[in-house]
Amino acid sequence: LINLICMNAIASSEDMEWANSIAERDRKLFVDNLKDMMQGEGFDSSTRESALKPRPVLQIFVSSSMPKQLLKTYAREASRYNGVLVFNGLPSGSFRKLTELVMEISDENTAAMQIDDEAFKAYGVNVVPTIVLSKSASMFDEQPQAGMFDKVKGNITIKSALTLFANNGDMHKEAGELLK
Repeated sequence: LINLICMNAIASSEDMEWANSIAERDRKLFVDNLKDMMQGEGFDSSTRESALKPRPVLQIFVSSSMPKQLLKTYAREASRYNGVLVFNGLPSGSFRKLTELVMEISDENTAAMQIDDEAFKAYGVNVVPTIVLSKSASMFDEQPQAGMFDKVKGNITIKSALTLFANNGDMHKEAGELLK
């Protein structure tokens, strides 16, 4: 990962375009091969339908500046609802500090965590915590869906946010399913 970051910093825009075109070509080949395999004899139809069905994405936008106990609580609760904690970059620009934070707030019942500054921008998240429930694009879609989503800002439990979405949100069906 560090090598990729360094390469990205020194690569020309022409090199980046070339690399991106190779990555896109390979993604298309992979998806086409997977589609062919899924259409083949012996591939379970319920597995095929499950793979093709976009799933709701539950993201809890957080910051390393939040109290550790609150982060720990969100991590445990997000695990129950298949959610993911989303950070906006590295704490103080340090992988080591991120690792220490993850180790401090993690246990066997902890949700996945990721760094995704693009998601912060895409959902207009400028306050943490913010909870977003959205529709994911199918891996077979050429373009990601400019999707429907529900969002709530502030210190609210994930269950309360899902209940709010289930009662009043655009994602009410998906929120209701997650609450079951």
